Amino acid sequence: MFYNLRNYIIVPIFFICIIANAQLKNPKNLPYNWKTDTTKHTTQLSNLTVTTAKDMLPTLDFPNFITQNNSDYNFYDHEPVIVISENGETKAYPLSLLTMYELTNDIIGGKQIMVSYCPMCNSAMCYNRKLFKDGVEHLLNFGISGLLMHNDMIMYDRETETWWEQIMGEAMVGELAGSSLELMIALIISTEDYFDRYPDGLILSPVGLELMEDGKMHRSFYHLDHDKSKVDSKYFISEKFDDRLPPLERVLDIHVFDHDKIYPFSAIAEKQVINEVFYDTELVIFYHDKTVSVLDEDDLTKSKRVGSATAFEADLDGVNYTFKKHGEYFMDNETSSIWDITGYCREGKLKGKQLWIIPHSNHFAFAYLAFYPKSEIYGQD
Repeated sequence: MFYNLRNYIIVPIFFICIIANAQLKNPKNLPYNWKTDTTKHTTQLSNLTVTTAKDMLPTLDFPNFITQNNSDYNFYDHEPVIVISENGETKAYPLSLLTMYELTNDIIGGKQIMVSYCPMCNSAMCYNRKLFKDGVEHLLNFGISGLLMHNDMIMYDRETETWWEQIMGEAMVGELAGSSLELMIALIISTEDYFDRYPDGLILSPVGLELMEDGKMHRSFYHLDHDKSKVDSKYFISEKFDDRLPPLERVLDIHVFDHDKIYPFSAIAEKQVINEVFYDTELVIFYHDKTVSVLDEDDLTKSKRVGSATAFEADLDGVNYTFKKHGEYFMDNETSSIWDITGYCREGKLKGKQLWIIPHSNHFAFAYLAFYPKSEIYGQD
């Protein structure tokens, strides 16, 4: 007797799709169009919410870059950019553009990277797109799934359609479930600070990207953070938030030896510089207030200032340094050398030295605490 084996293969896959679609939260009843192996997962599918169709938001794949001297340069001095340096090449990715596209697959200094920004969580994360799993190398290209977890974007890789959580960089559902992407070291600073440190640096070109009639970038998430204590239901899926901080308080996170600590921007702004030890790591956090929010006014020149915060190891060549604010820059107490927001020494005995950047990122408090609820909070120790 002859059996059509194709029927025995297709039917189970068909039912897997039905089961997966039924378990996902899908309030808009959007069609399920995935090849993802949902039998492999590290979280329950019911923790994920379908908000848009797959790839509804485009990504910027291998975009063009310009210098500040290019005639197409029109960025505001105080708007925030994600800065990455690798093997002598430095690039800046303005958040004003990433509110529209949210993700870019790129190469810097010969390294395959992915830069992402979730406006709802104010979360900018950069990862290595190369993954080694079970002795196999995967070079992944990412897209936007339209799924959310705790209001944070879920990315997917186009090779296996595995779903990846953006803040954690972890594969949640699919063939690569349980894998983690390598976090890339990055800073979020203003364009002015970026070109002050890297005058020949590259910045994402706005040419060919969506523009308003008056020439201003059109972004979808302005007015989102007018009040850090209120979460606008227009943007956010309702859920219980950690009440230790206002949900839209900006925080800087530090991860040391499997321990997490977050520093509210309100506390950092008050101190301007924070010198402390966290799990045997001497660290310093620099802050200044010029950088504006891309989630406030559509015209960035009218947006509120939220500042920039960066974190570094304070131990340099075997010496532990402490710092204080010094005008637009920072001064160490030991040699009176002058440092900038990127941790680079501009003047003094240590001129040319660079503090080691502690891997960190910026988020809204609700988002980071949703994924790392055991985090210590500066000022609440």
